[in-house]
Amino acid sequence: MARRIHRNRSRRGKPRVNKGTLFIALMIQCVLLAVTVFVIVLDTPESEPPRFEGKASVAVKKEDFKEAQQRERFMKRMRQLEPIQRLSVDSVLNSELPPMPDLPTEAFELDGEDLEMLEDASTMLEQSGLLGGSMQGKGSSSAASFFGVQDSGRRILIVVNTSASVVRKARNQGVSIEAIHEEVVSLIDNLDSGTLFGIVQFSQGSRRFAPYLAPAISRNKEAASHWTRKEMRGNPKVESELLLGHEGGLKLAVDMEPDLIFLVTDGVLNKRVRVDGAYKYPEIPYEILIGSVEADLRRSGARTRIHAIGFELNDKDRRGLERLTRRFGGTLREF
Repeated sequence: MARRIHRNRSRRGKPRVNKGTLFIALMIQCVLLAVTVFVIVLDTPESEPPRFEGKASVAVKKEDFKEAQQRERFMKRMRQLEPIQRLSVDSVLNSELPPMPDLPTEAFELDGEDLEMLEDASTMLEQSGLLGGSMQGKGSSSAASFFGVQDSGRRILIVVNTSASVVRKARNQGVSIEAIHEEVVSLIDNLDSGTLFGIVQFSQGSRRFAPYLAPAISRNKEAASHWTRKEMRGNPKVESELLLGHEGGLKLAVDMEPDLIFLVTDGVLNKRVRVDGAYKYPEIPYEILIGSVEADLRRSGARTRIHAIGFELNDKDRRGLERLTRRFGGTLREF
């Protein structure tokens, strides 16, 4: 009995340990330790790098202060200077000049002849280019009226067919050769002195008042009037067999490079031809005349308008003159 009691007491003195419970407790501690490390070490947010801030400042060199100080001292000295007195020369020169002597004004008065001579000389110098004017030999523009046809130009030329047929047809319409002369003279008399003019007479042969366009000064106007009334009639001498009739007359005209032509004609384009020792006068087409004028204008470079005054025109010649004047920017006036 005693031995059994002693055995029970020895068993009560040594308590039994549960190994499963201990293992679970260690596992829980490991898990808590791992979570703690993750939260503290791994999940800690990165902190922003430090920023250094400050207000901007301007560095000023010592030289800038020195310049400012020198400028300030200079301005102070300038303000202390006394203003400079203005110079005066009133007392040096005498402002009162002696009076001008009386001039003989009658010595400078020009009579009619002197004024005319002065106008002629001035115009001729201007046309020659010596005065350096804007004309430069091209003439000044003038209005012109010839048998009711009105136009204006700087270089005006009158071309008159004085053949027997033209004189007869004009007379039949109440226009004598003298009336044609007066139309020519009236046109020239009304031109300004700076305008250039010329006259061409033709039948089969041709001739000119002058070999060049002349300024419409008084002396030239008088000479042209005399030549027209005394000389412009009949048939001019044939100088070249290649230049006959309308072709010859208009060629002489175009060679002077006018910008305006007045043509008096009956529209019949006959050209003298020698056959078996005798002369015949066959007509030529207007296309030939127009082509001849165009060729001459291309060579000269002139731009010319042609107006025509026609007497007793037949249908064919009327159509031809209309083509001629229309081609060169002019008009046809028919009697």
